[in-house]
Amino acid sequence: MKNPQSAISPLDYAYRLLTRRDYSEQELSTKLLVKGFTEEAVFRTIFRLKEQNYLNDTRLAADQIERLHAQRFGPDGIRAKLSQKGFSSQTIEHALSANEAMDSCASARQLLASRFSADALKQPQAYARAFRLLLRRGYSQDVVESVMGSAPAETEK
Repeated sequence: MKNPQSAISPLDYAYRLLTRRDYSEQELSTKLLVKGFTEEAVFRTIFRLKEQNYLNDTRLAADQIERLHAQRFGPDGIRAKLSQKGFSSQTIEHALSANEAMDSCASARQLLASRFSADALKQPQAYARAFRLLLRRGYSQDVVESVMGSAPAETEK
């Protein structure tokens, strides 16, 4: 008996994928190529989906920026996450510049407040953990130092 999925067109397969979640052009292209469709068929499919406005990297990047910003990622962390998803650097920078309302210091302070008490940050180990957390989340060294202030002094034992 013939497998019904073997006769599926790249466009139908792409529609099926897009019903589950949005994909960047790069992510969807990769999925289609892995499925075994030719580069030409993938190119035509991506072009058609863009015409139909089913694929829009700028819109998707803006949505991802909002989501990552809500999760308290800094600008560098957002760039890294979007780059991993296959967005071009031009699309990333365009979407970030459109989202100028993002205040890194305020976002970093909110992240700290959600994870650490003010008293805890007076302890050197907690201070160091908080500092590393902000750096991992993509805040610049300048923002982290501005938000964190000076490190607490180690107490003699």
